[in-house]
Amino acid sequence: MTADATVTSELVGYRSRLTGGWDELLAASGVRADQRLLSEAVEELGLRGMLAARSEMSSLVRDEGILYGGGDARSWAIDPLPIVLGAEEWRRVEKGLEQRSRLLGLLLDDFYGEQRLLSSGALPAEIVWGHSGFLPQACGVSVPGGVWLPIVSADLGRGPDGAWTVLADRTATPAGIGYAMTNRRLTSRVMGDLHHDARPARYRSFFSAMRAGLQQLAPRAGHTPKGVLLWSGVDDATAYEQGFIATLLGYALVEAEDLVLRDGQVWINTPEGRTLVDVILRRVVSDMVDPLEFRSDSQLGIAGLLESTRLGNVVAANPLGSGVTESPALQPYLESLAPQLLGEELSLPSLPSWWCGDAGSLSHVTKKLAKLRIVSIHGESHQGWTLSAAERSELAARIAAEPWAWVGQQPFELSTAPVVADEGLIPNRLVLRAFGAQVNHAHQFLPGGLALMTPHDAAMLAFDGPRLAKDVWVLDAEDIVETWTPTFEGGPVVLRRAAALAPRIADNLLWLGRYSERADANARLLRLALDLALDHGRRPESLGAQVLEAVLATGERITGLPLGSDSIADAHRFIRLAISDRDLKGSVAHAVRRLTAAAHEVPDLMSGDLWQVLSQLEQLVGDAARRRDLTGVLDALVSSTLALAGINNESLTRDVTWAFVDAGVRLERAQRMLSLVGFALGRERAAVVENQLAEAILEMGESLITHRRRSAAGEGPRQPGLGATQLLVADRINPRSVAFQLDRLVDDLRLIGDQRLADRVAAQCGAIVDTDFALFFSTPDRTALAGCFADQRTELREIADELGRVHLTRSAPRRPTLTDWSGAAEGHR
Repeated sequence: MTADATVTSELVGYRSRLTGGWDELLAASGVRADQRLLSEAVEELGLRGMLAARSEMSSLVRDEGILYGGGDARSWAIDPLPIVLGAEEWRRVEKGLEQRSRLLGLLLDDFYGEQRLLSSGALPAEIVWGHSGFLPQACGVSVPGGVWLPIVSADLGRGPDGAWTVLADRTATPAGIGYAMTNRRLTSRVMGDLHHDARPARYRSFFSAMRAGLQQLAPRAGHTPKGVLLWSGVDDATAYEQGFIATLLGYALVEAEDLVLRDGQVWINTPEGRTLVDVILRRVVSDMVDPLEFRSDSQLGIAGLLESTRLGNVVAANPLGSGVTESPALQPYLESLAPQLLGEELSLPSLPSWWCGDAGSLSHVTKKLAKLRIVSIHGESHQGWTLSAAERSELAARIAAEPWAWVGQQPFELSTAPVVADEGLIPNRLVLRAFGAQVNHAHQFLPGGLALMTPHDAAMLAFDGPRLAKDVWVLDAEDIVETWTPTFEGGPVVLRRAAALAPRIADNLLWLGRYSERADANARLLRLALDLALDHGRRPESLGAQVLEAVLATGERITGLPLGSDSIADAHRFIRLAISDRDLKGSVAHAVRRLTAAAHEVPDLMSGDLWQVLSQLEQLVGDAARRRDLTGVLDALVSSTLALAGINNESLTRDVTWAFVDAGVRLERAQRMLSLVGFALGRERAAVVENQLAEAILEMGESLITHRRRSAAGEGPRQPGLGATQLLVADRINPRSVAFQLDRLVDDLRLIGDQRLADRVAAQCGAIVDTDFALFFSTPDRTALAGCFADQRTELREIADELGRVHLTRSAPRRPTLTDWSGAAEGHR
């Protein structure tokens, strides 16, 4: 057992005894200096400190919206204690990974080229042709510079003897690199002192190498290549990291509907025109990426993409069909293929495996079925030792019927590493996922990677399933400072976004703005309603109760929710639901949920600070269902929506991205303000009630102080209702007024490039400003006022609809067209 394994064992034995005796423990176990640093940090923290670090890490993960998985099971967890590797150990791993990447690239070159390995018998053809990752349609398609694996990944396990073994290769759409960067970012915060003292090799230069390597693949010279990351959408299990990677690389995050293929080239499609795409970093599996060549039912791909790559007009990374080298059936042959193709022995061994297409291996696997892990080349897996006798017999029959599709693998006893648990340190099994990027004709590897932990104690372990994650630190920073030297001669590493946006992206940005404003406006309305309900809800005959009833009725018309206007004593209960019920359309929680969903659709365009605010909003609306201090919840909600507005105002460049977000805010706020003033003051009420109601809507519109200051200076009308209307509707310098919103909307539409619609909004704004509202307040009958505001709301809705038709119309779902290829004409069957 290695020193690392020994210290892990001893740490587990001590569990919560984390103080005292450490010098003796370390001396006895012969711990290396790099492990001593971690051990001393554990000693200094103690159990209480480690639990605090774990709690802080959980909060950061939640606040930043880091998720993995599908549906409601999405989660991510990071243990605060990193995995520490010495520089020399990492050099050996890195050398083996680089060698393996060269070998896999040569295999791909042969599989999709001359296929000499298959014709010579060096490799059974069934292993390649039978694997779902092999795409015959891609044969003969060349790759720029012979770069078959721009991005490569491998899962490694360390055995009891300390030696590393490759458990699986990841060559199709390698995932996890974004999580590795996230783990590093958060671990360095939570374990700041240790990170400072340890000085692990940094990660950021790797992403520069990755970006430069992808640019080197671009098919056209003379301009800065345009790169995009093609994903399958926000519901993908790794959606979070895909958005994170796009942000790090500066790539636009696109779905299939955002792209169009014309004249053999791929473009980002917008209503205003198209932008040429050079490189597609894809996270959509190969057989779903081109419905014309592969699965015709795919909604995730671009028809004709393979032909475009065949013509050399666009580069897909990794190349279509690269997943064939993930086949477990290749593992038994790599050791013999390495000397033949590389002239070198394989330095990192593969997991001992037996391909059942070979008669001798089939016999071995059949006899040892109860002691092996059995995997299909199509992805199915079984742990033989967990199967009953009947299940093993059934599996043996399936293997005998289709032996070429099955592989037996020797169980691998993974080494353990300590993770923080309630009782102290406990052992978890460790799998290290490493990542490489090809740049300047060689693979460079992230110095560390993603450590995936699993709590199973059994020595025989499957390598799939949910895990806890850890950061991986490679020490000796003096020797390993950078992973890549920027010698790329292709111009500056800059990717500029198009001046226009694809309809899907623009649509989500617009609704992000609308829902952020809706959440804010609803929270303000409910805060005032709750304040009045607490004061007057039990006194239905009071004047204040009439104001409360008017506010609740106005809120009901705006939100479409019951707020208790016909039973003000129950208003508190209705208000709680209007804050916290996520499924109640019109509630604050519903707006927050839709706001968060819109942000997750365009994560590459969002500020990193946004996710913490969204997390706070979601936590607050969740707390509203049970917290006694509902006023405190609403105050915090308004503070968070203000923070959200501040992030958007201060973080988004004033380009078309900003214009759509801001247009959403302005459209929503203008319509809300027209509704608020129109519904509240657009009916006859007693003068004293109207006066108090006017002050209430001024408070909701963040304009009460301005109104009072102007009234005290004799600058405003004597009627509070008229003063409120002029200030909230027609005052162009009040940032909450309708006129102010329309002026800003005109600017947004001009930035978007729609001068015609901007002129229409400008005309509406002029009409509102020129309206003599005093005429409406010269008589108690407010029918004309209500009608005026109704007309203005209708005009705004029509403007919003026109904006949607011109700029936000998304492509309809595609349907496969089935054609009779038999050649039989009608009447000749």
